Amino acid sequence: MEMLKQGQQVEEVSDQLQTIFRQSVQPYMISWLQYNPSEQIQQLESRTLIVNGTFDIQVPSNDATLLHQAKVDSELLIIEKMNHVLKESPSDEAGNMATYTDPSLPLAEGLMDGIIEFIK
Repeated sequence: MEMLKQGQQVEEVSDQLQTIFRQSVQPYMISWLQYNPSEQIQQLESRTLIVNGTFDIQVPSNDATLLHQAKVDSELLIIEKMNHVLKESPSDEAGNMATYTDPSLPLAEGLMDGIIEFIK
Protein backbone atom coordinates (compact mmCIF):
# COMPACT_ATOMS: atom_id res chain seq x y z
CA MET A 1 0.00 0.00 0.00
CA GLU A 2 2.82 2.40 0.81
CA MET A 3 4.30 2.03 -2.67
CA LEU A 4 0.90 2.58 -4.27
CA LYS A 5 0.35 5.67 -2.13
CA GLN A 6 3.67 6.98 -3.48
CA GLY A 7 2.49 6.38 -7.05
CA GLN A 8 4.64 3.31 -7.63
CA GLN A 9 3.40 -0.05 -8.85
CA VAL A 10 4.35 -3.23 -6.99
CA GLU A 11 6.05 -5.73 -9.26
CA GLU A 12 5.76 -8.87 -7.14
CA VAL A 13 2.40 -9.61 -5.54
CA SER A 14 1.70 -12.79 -3.61
CA ASP A 15 -0.86 -15.24 -4.98
CA GLN A 16 -3.20 -14.49 -2.05
CA LEU A 17 -3.33 -10.79 -2.95
CA GLN A 18 -3.55 -11.08 -6.76
CA THR A 19 -7.29 -10.39 -6.87
CA ILE A 20 -6.94 -6.96 -5.30
CA PHE A 21 -3.35 -5.98 -6.19
CA ARG A 22 -2.86 -7.47 -9.67
CA GLN A 23 -0.96 -5.32 -12.16
CA SER A 24 -4.07 -4.25 -14.08
CA VAL A 25 -5.68 -2.82 -10.92
CA GLN A 26 -2.70 -0.96 -9.54
CA PRO A 27 -2.97 2.18 -11.74
CA TYR A 28 -6.59 2.56 -10.62
CA MET A 29 -5.61 2.15 -6.97
CA ILE A 30 -2.81 4.69 -7.34
CA SER A 31 -5.26 7.23 -8.76
CA TRP A 32 -7.88 6.86 -6.02
CA LEU A 33 -5.46 6.69 -3.09
CA GLN A 34 -4.78 10.40 -3.54
CA TYR A 35 -8.33 11.28 -2.47
CA ASN A 36 -9.77 11.60 1.03
CA PRO A 37 -13.45 10.61 0.84
CA SER A 38 -14.42 12.85 3.75
CA GLU A 39 -12.90 15.87 2.00
CA GLN A 40 -14.38 14.96 -1.38
CA ILE A 41 -17.94 14.52 -0.10
CA GLN A 42 -17.87 17.99 1.41
CA GLN A 43 -17.51 19.43 -2.10
CA LEU A 44 -20.83 17.99 -3.26
CA GLU A 45 -23.56 20.57 -3.66
CA SER A 46 -26.32 18.05 -4.34
CA ARG A 47 -28.49 16.10 -1.95
CA THR A 48 -26.54 13.07 -0.80
CA LEU A 49 -27.66 9.64 0.37
CA ILE A 50 -24.98 7.46 1.94
CA VAL A 51 -25.91 3.77 1.93
CA ASN A 52 -24.16 0.94 3.73
CA GLY A 53 -24.95 -2.42 5.25
CA THR A 54 -24.05 -3.89 8.61
CA PHE A 55 -22.64 -7.05 6.97
CA ASP A 56 -20.51 -5.27 4.35
CA ILE A 57 -17.11 -6.93 4.66
CA GLN A 58 -15.47 -4.51 2.21
CA VAL A 59 -16.63 -1.14 3.56
CA PRO A 60 -17.52 -1.05 7.27
CA SER A 61 -20.58 0.90 8.39
CA ASN A 62 -18.29 3.18 10.36
CA ASP A 63 -16.92 4.52 7.06
CA ALA A 64 -20.45 5.50 6.04
CA THR A 65 -20.93 7.19 9.40
CA LEU A 66 -17.69 9.15 8.93
CA LEU A 67 -18.86 10.33 5.50
CA HIS A 68 -22.19 11.38 6.99
CA GLN A 69 -20.40 13.34 9.71
CA ALA A 70 -18.24 15.04 7.07
CA LYS A 71 -21.33 16.13 5.11
CA VAL A 72 -23.80 16.98 7.83
CA ASP A 73 -26.67 17.67 5.42
CA SER A 74 -26.44 14.16 3.93
CA GLU A 75 -28.81 11.34 4.76
CA LEU A 76 -27.48 8.07 6.12
CA LEU A 77 -29.15 4.74 5.40
CA ILE A 78 -27.65 1.72 7.18
CA ILE A 79 -29.39 -1.53 6.24
CA GLU A 80 -29.25 -4.36 8.77
CA LYS A 81 -27.65 -7.56 7.42
CA MET A 82 -26.95 -6.01 3.99
CA ASN A 83 -23.57 -6.72 2.41
CA HIS A 84 -21.44 -5.01 -0.24
CA VAL A 85 -23.52 -6.31 -3.15
CA LEU A 86 -26.71 -4.95 -1.56
CA LYS A 87 -28.12 -8.34 -0.58
CA GLU A 88 -29.13 -9.68 2.79
CA SER A 89 -26.29 -11.85 4.00
CA PRO A 90 -25.40 -14.27 6.76
CA SER A 91 -22.79 -12.97 9.20
CA ASP A 92 -20.12 -15.53 8.35
CA GLU A 93 -17.63 -14.60 5.63
CA ALA A 94 -18.15 -17.72 3.48
CA GLY A 95 -21.92 -17.24 3.46
CA ASN A 96 -21.49 -13.53 2.77
CA MET A 97 -19.19 -14.18 -0.19
CA ALA A 98 -21.61 -16.77 -1.60
CA THR A 99 -24.21 -14.02 -2.08
CA TYR A 100 -21.87 -12.19 -4.49
CA THR A 101 -22.49 -14.74 -7.24
CA ASP A 102 -26.12 -15.68 -6.59
CA PRO A 103 -28.29 -13.61 -8.93
CA SER A 104 -31.46 -15.17 -7.53
CA LEU A 105 -31.13 -13.28 -4.24
CA PRO A 106 -33.22 -10.11 -3.95
CA LEU A 107 -31.96 -6.74 -2.81
CA ALA A 108 -31.82 -6.37 0.97
CA GLU A 109 -35.09 -5.48 2.66
CA GLY A 110 -35.35 -1.76 3.25
CA LEU A 111 -32.90 -0.71 0.56
CA MET A 112 -35.40 0.19 -2.16
CA ASP A 113 -37.78 1.80 0.32
CA GLY A 114 -34.93 3.92 1.68
CA ILE A 115 -33.84 5.03 -1.77
CA ILE A 116 -37.39 5.82 -2.85
CA GLU A 117 -38.02 7.83 0.30
CA PHE A 118 -34.81 9.80 -0.31
CA ILE A 119 -35.83 10.56 -3.89
CA LYS A 120 -39.29 11.74 -2.82
